[in-house]
Amino acid sequence: MQVFAGHSGPVQCGEFTPDGMYRLQAFTYPCTHPHPGKRIVTADAEGTLIFWDPRSPTPVFKLTPTDARFDLQGITSLSVNAASTLAVVGGVDGGVRVVSLSKGDVVGALDGHKEGESVEAVQFVDLSGAGAGSGVVVTGGTDGKACIWDLSTMRLRATMEHEVSSPHRFIVRRWLRACAGRNYYTNRPSVS
Repeated sequence: MQVFAGHSGPVQCGEFTPDGMYRLQAFTYPCTHPHPGKRIVTADAEGTLIFWDPRSPTPVFKLTPTDARFDLQGITSLSVNAASTLAVVGGVDGGVRVVSLSKGDVVGALDGHKEGESVEAVQFVDLSGAGAGSGVVVTGGTDGKACIWDLSTMRLRATMEHEVSSPHRFIVRRWLRACAGRNYYTNRPSVS
């Protein structure tokens, strides 16, 4: 078992990459993680993203807010695509960044949420039904928006909005979690 050290703030979110099997051990009771992966991506309230290989306590790479392209005023959500090549992170300031896990670099910034409103949910979805690596991600924020992004073009495909009030802030997060792992088929043209 490894102990990972490298975050300066509280870890807000983390995810295993979906590209293989890795066995977790909690205390002395072994268990298999429901989303098997070879590596781990974690993010914290200070805005740092770390990509780990569980066999080593040293990060594969680390992105911090000192890189102006990555400054999100803190990270609140993340998701890794099925091919384990991209991570999408949502920030406290409403920003969304696309990170290449193979290069350790920011490859895109997605602007669709209101500035100053937190992006609380990120989920890759399979719109084609092919089960291949998804190039579509949905982000949900406290601004009442769910934005559907095409990562092959880094453009917004569609936006769903609802009136924002405290009880509704987490509807999008619940919807995204319910959608995880399901296939979505569409033959409608893109809406923006």
